[in-house]
Order: sequence, then C-alpha cells, then structure tokens
Amino acid sequence: MNIGVITNDMPPYSCGIGDHTINLANAIRFAGDSAVIISARGDPSENIYVVECDWDQQGLEKLFKKLESLDLDHLILQFTPLMYLNKKNHDGHELQKFWKKCTLRWSISIIVHETYFRTWWHPPSWINGLLEKQLLKKMVANSRFAFTASQPLVNEMKDWRNNTNVQLLPIGSNFPFVEIDKNKAKEQVDFQNDEIVLLLFGGGNTLKWIKKYVHATDALLYSKGIKARWLLLGGVPEAWFKLKLPVSSPGRLSEQQISTWLQSSDIFLMPHYAGLCAKRGTLMAAMQHALPVVGTRSKMTDPFWDEVKGVQLSSLHAAGEFAQQVLALALNQQLRKHLGRVNQEYFQRHFTWENIVRSFLEVVK
Repeated sequence: MNIGVITNDMPPYSCGIGDHTINLANAIRFAGDSAVIISARGDPSENIYVVECDWDQQGLEKLFKKLESLDLDHLILQFTPLMYLNKKNHDGHELQKFWKKCTLRWSISIIVHETYFRTWWHPPSWINGLLEKQLLKKMVANSRFAFTASQPLVNEMKDWRNNTNVQLLPIGSNFPFVEIDKNKAKEQVDFQNDEIVLLLFGGGNTLKWIKKYVHATDALLYSKGIKARWLLLGGVPEAWFKLKLPVSSPGRLSEQQISTWLQSSDIFLMPHYAGLCAKRGTLMAAMQHALPVVGTRSKMTDPFWDEVKGVQLSSLHAAGEFAQQVLALALNQQLRKHLGRVNQEYFQRHFTWENIVRSFLEVVK
C-alpha cells in the first residue's frame, strides 16, 4: 500500500504535527508499506516532497497535480484548522473543495489534532470558533476515515451524522527514549539529585490562562520548604508566572537532549483549560519517560485516564487540590517512581508507533 501524508511544515521548520508526520510515515514503512510526505514548507529529501502552497486555489491545484504523480493508494491529511487558515484562505473554502476532489480520486483519511476553540470568556472565539468548527465538520464529512486521539471528540464527530468511519487513534511521542540514570541526567543538566523537578512542557497560550495552578503549586511547595525547581520546556516562558521556586528554561533542544531533560524531571504537570486529554504529544512523552502526571479534568478528558494510576486528576477549578496532589508526590520518592513506571508500561502497551500504525492500517486496508 502506498500512502501519502499531507502536512504544512517539515524541518527546518519546528512543528509538532510535522514531527508526528515523520514518525507516522516511518512507522508505516517499518510495517512493510510505503509512505511519502507532501509538505507546503521545508526541505525536500527522500520520501519528502515540498509543494509550496498557501492553501489557496493556485497552491492546491499544484498540490493535486503532485499527488496524481505519486501513484497513491491512500491519502492522509494532518488537520488542525489554524494550520490551513490564512489571509489567502480565511474560511477554508478552497481547502474543502480540494479535499472533496481528493475523495473522488483516492481513499482518504483525516487525522484531527486540534479542533476549534470557543469559550464564553474569550469573545473573539465566539465567531472564530464557529468558523473552525464548520470547517472541521465539512472536512470530516468529505473523508472516508477520520481519526483522533480524543474519545470525547470521536463521540462528537460520530454525532455529526455523516458516513465517515470515525476511529480513535493515539498520537504517540515525537521523541526518542535515550535511557539514562536519573541522577546522571540531573548531573548533566546541573540539577541537584535531591531537588524535585516540576516539569511544564508545551501547552501554548492556554497554559497562561490557567496559571493559577502553577502559582498555587509553587506557593504550597515553597511554604512547606520543599527543595524543588521548575523546568520549562517547549516554549513555556518564565515571564507568564511569578514563581518563588527557582526556574530552569534551557531553550531550544535536540530530541536527544529533550529525552535527558525529561529524565531529569520528577513530576509532569499538565493543567489545561480543556482538561488533560490524549491529543497531547507532550503527555505521551512524559509517560514514555516514566514520569508521574498531575493534570486537570474536564468534559474533554478521556474516560480511560481513570484506569491509569500514574495520572492524577483534579477538577478544573480546584487549584488547591491540584497543588496538594503535586505536594504528595514531592514528599514520596517511592510513589513517584512507582507511578512513573505504571505510566511507562501503559505507554508501551498502547502508545508506541508500532501499535498506532497497526491500528490505523487495520482500519484503512
């Protein structure tokens, strides 16, 4: 089976969905099928084609011609609305026409990473979120298969009453696991072995909106005299917070370096306005690297997280409860190690790229 994967960015551009695309294509090839990537930006290389495209009519016509030359059996579109909406394609109309044309030519899938953002406390999202949702619904309706890592989103898309085969598909980790002893990892990054390292990794601007969880945790551990520090990875700015505990922010790192910094950490914190969910690649990476997780729960939190003992959840508006959960882990090294191993074992059973591609191919073949 020859599979093409469309995305916006390839290296040297930094993009989590681009990294996901590379890992997905590599795993498809490892499983014995063929896979090529077609990107709008980046450096071409073996199995990566670059078709400069602003997702307008002219660019999409060039993209379609390139796809026709590749002798594909199946086509995947990596999707988040903001990746394709711009001044030349502000409503996604041309993208919808392109995707509908593709469905007449190939068997097609859409992998939905982000959906739409619409909330009462952010008025600009009332219109933008509605437009993003309308685009998503039309793109899903024009797909033969739709995949996402979020079970609540799977349920929502199934309620849209179209003929699309909607399936749950985990996203995996974008980082290699380069095993190293935790104390040695801490020495390499100049942490003290007895420091509790609290990790914030990615999350975008949404983390800034619920910084009360970070402040509550910082204040509680500081007041208890806990020897701890914050580690900010994935573009989380220290300026968003007012912290009493020391902070480390190493900036841009290689994938191998990220593995070392993850293993130097002790607890992964994931407060999020939409709740912890399986669409977060940073969450997958934390579990892969044997970290216990403290997060928030909302209606978009997948039910299966209740079965994963290494992931502890507080209600969305309970910053004090969140901080107490972090404190309990900070005070108990054996519990941290045990819950971290639980998460790593769960990751190995469910979230490896081998397992992800096996599930995908079982559906589309």
